[in-house]
Amino acid sequence: MGVGKVFVILGALLTLASTFFLSFFAVGGDFYGSGIGFAFNIGDIMANPGDYVLGETMTVYIVAIVFIVFLVSGVLQLIGLASRAFAIIGSIIVLGVGVTILLAILDVFPDITPYASLLVGEAIAPDVWPFDVALGDASLGVYTLLAGGALGLIGGILGTSD
Repeated sequence: MGVGKVFVILGALLTLASTFFLSFFAVGGDFYGSGIGFAFNIGDIMANPGDYVLGETMTVYIVAIVFIVFLVSGVLQLIGLASRAFAIIGSIIVLGVGVTILLAILDVFPDITPYASLLVGEAIAPDVWPFDVALGDASLGVYTLLAGGALGLIGGILGTSD
């Protein structure tokens, strides 16, 4: 197995674990920002977008669609084992969302911070899922997400042929 395939597999596994099992940030109590929190909120976000960011209905829909594509980006990276274009596209999506989440958490661009509320959901199993390891303002999930995107991108660039 080539180095590119190994990087794509590691990147996809990191991406999937970060998205569905780790938190990106803690809000307080048993509420965390995570991919699984967003997945459980999709129905409510589409039905009541004004509850999340006041006066920005269409923008909430657009951000929600980007986050939905983000949820499947780990699978896109795995499909990238057969076609390197999918590995690159999936990794770019992961890196873009990961950097955006990190910038929102660090309050670098305050205009995007309210959209982080789309990711917030109550813990399914408090202190277990999503798993939260605080590293400053951000949690471990953001950094492993960025690492998964970087590994997938490097693997996609190197190529997935044997």
